[in-house]
Amino acid sequence: MRKTVLLLVLLLLAAGPAMAERVRRGPILITSDWDLTPENGVVGGWGIFGDPYVISGYQIDAGGEDYGILISGTVRPVVVRDVEVLGARTAGIKVQSAKHVAIEDVWVRGCGVGISIFLSTKVSVTGSRVEECPEGVKVFFSSAVDLYELRVARCRTGVWFGGSSTAYLVGSRIERCEIGVAVELRSEGIVVAQNAFLGCRLPAQSEGGALWDDGAKGNYWEGFIASDKNGDGILDKPYLVSPTESDRFPLASPPSP
Repeated sequence: MRKTVLLLVLLLLAAGPAMAERVRRGPILITSDWDLTPENGVVGGWGIFGDPYVISGYQIDAGGEDYGILISGTVRPVVVRDVEVLGARTAGIKVQSAKHVAIEDVWVRGCGVGISIFLSTKVSVTGSRVEECPEGVKVFFSSAVDLYELRVARCRTGVWFGGSSTAYLVGSRIERCEIGVAVELRSEGIVVAQNAFLGCRLPAQSEGGALWDDGAKGNYWEGFIASDKNGDGILDKPYLVSPTESDRFPLASPPSP
């Protein structure tokens, strides 16, 4: 009997994340550290490095309101994880004038902007999907922003950097967007590497301030054809992004998801 009970417990623990359903709720609006409370969706954490506040496990239908999740004016570490947002007029998730915000494994669709980062620093977005938004991910007037392993599809602009510095877009797939990635407004220190641009009308647009490889690997640009004589997976011809910028090491095939 004990063995049977123990086996059931272990099976439930192993299947827990898959079995858990997101809780439906309305928009979460946080405008200071004082708003990081259970009433505003915080389900755990102490708001310190190593144990940030956690907002997780929600399905948010914004119903035409401005935001699904707004995090503004905070400095305590916050993680937004395993959240689905749809139907926000301005942005599905907006981080504004904030520090130390991590966004992980979210799905945003049908919003004006999928994920917006404005006047913020030390923000990361990883393992997330943005679909069917006029603007996918917007990073403007922000610094130290890391975008990793994103999936952005069917947006007018997949990822946009404006007036920002020291930001990374790595390991992502940008698909069926009018513009895959744009770098504008005197951005500097932007690194775009090991991404795949698939089915975009214009894969990249830049006014300067970006590196399009990490010194060893660049990006996969669907439709760009060049030889790979030594079979190392790097094409022998650079991909020209603008008259002054190029991907020196374009990939012969899309990186593995």
